[in-house]
Amino acid sequence: MLERYNFPRGILPAGVQGYALHPDGTFEVYFPRPCEFLLARRWLVRYEARVSGSVAAGSLTALQGISVKVVFLWLGVGEVDRAGDNLSFYIGPVATSFPLRDFAESPRCRGYDVAGAASS
Repeated sequence: MLERYNFPRGILPAGVQGYALHPDGTFEVYFPRPCEFLLARRWLVRYEARVSGSVAAGSLTALQGISVKVVFLWLGVGEVDRAGDNLSFYIGPVATSFPLRDFAESPRCRGYDVAGAASS
């Protein structure tokens, strides 16, 4: 589904159990449990067990279930846009961009393997 809208597969962590894409562009993605991982070795990102939003070519909006830890606070990611070879993540009024190469592979969740079992 992601490639159809010009997004790399690696924007989602490994372990997706299913998804629903509705005719109006709204979607849900399901994971076995919440997932945390480091993006670009410095941003702690959290995906809830259910992520939802709306998708159009190069744009994910009205996102729910994705947050980034900034200092001591978890702030929601509301939108992701693709412009050329960069992805911009909107966290409140602030945007930060990353090169597409950072999303070549799906990240692995910290603390458990993709099947949901605890890992060491």
